[in-house]
Amino acid sequence: MINITGEQLLGHLLGALDESEHDAVEARLQQEPLLRERLDALQRQLEPLSRLQRTHNPPPGLAERTCRLVFAYADKAAAKVPVENCAPAVPSGWPLSISDVAVIATVLVAAVVVLLPVIQHTRFRAQVVACQENLRSLGAALTQYSDRHDQFFPRIPTKGRLAAAGIYAPTLAQGNYLSDAMHVLCPGSPQGAKPDFRIPSLTELLTASNEQLPVMRSTMGGSYAYALGFFSGGTYRDNRNRNRSHFAVLADAPDPLNPGCIGPNHGGIGHNVLFEDGRVEFLTTAVLPSGDHLFLNAHQQVCAGADENDCVLAPSDVAPLPSSLLH
Repeated sequence: MINITGEQLLGHLLGALDESEHDAVEARLQQEPLLRERLDALQRQLEPLSRLQRTHNPPPGLAERTCRLVFAYADKAAAKVPVENCAPAVPSGWPLSISDVAVIATVLVAAVVVLLPVIQHTRFRAQVVACQENLRSLGAALTQYSDRHDQFFPRIPTKGRLAAAGIYAPTLAQGNYLSDAMHVLCPGSPQGAKPDFRIPSLTELLTASNEQLPVMRSTMGGSYAYALGFFSGGTYRDNRNRNRSHFAVLADAPDPLNPGCIGPNHGGIGHNVLFEDGRVEFLTTAVLPSGDHLFLNAHQQVCAGADENDCVLAPSDVAPLPSSLLH
């Protein structure tokens, strides 16, 4: 079975696929709810563009004023140019003829049509690369932390004020493992444009008011998702660094409305993922080649993994255990 890429989903939404590709994507959408959710998430990302697809009425009298201007210019030109000269007249002092201006305008329009997609793609790639550098920096910080803590990654408490996936960031920052708070912000995310962003300290989280705490927890991890622990023998365990090439530790956060889907950081097309061995890869799916879903555990829940090989990455404010297990 072929892998449906983000580009194919975008082409499906825009009607840019040929008939065979369209039918293949449509068939997969009917069979796979998660793929349908990815398509819906991408469609939501394109909604702002729909506001550009509106028609505008011209200002009143525009046609009349244009005609008057053209005829006035034609009369003025006729008075200055001999009849035998069939070349269009231009205002005196102009270095170019009207035909030259038309050619230049055509070239400029063609350049815009050709270069705009290139510029947009270049910007997209620059954001992806910058995001990957952030994840590599975070990966180095996590490796240093684990080397000094018996190979454990930052612990996520199961209850209390610090019980949220994003606690990784304050823990690394307070231990001086994180050189720059901006490393937890993807340049392609909404938070990436906030120069005043800061990571709260553990003390600030513990002493925050009940009104402040939810806001702090939702932003402390920036725009990334962090690995929750896992269950073993019915007990919650913290993740250890085993340098596995298939186990994800960090990634761009998922869609806040559909936690099982790729998030908006890179236009819903894909996301960067950091693995335990330090490798960073841009993926267009939330399911790894091993079949492990990045944002859901084996029971299709947004909570701790079902075993030590079940990685679950959660946004900043998500607790490792559902409330039903805390009573």
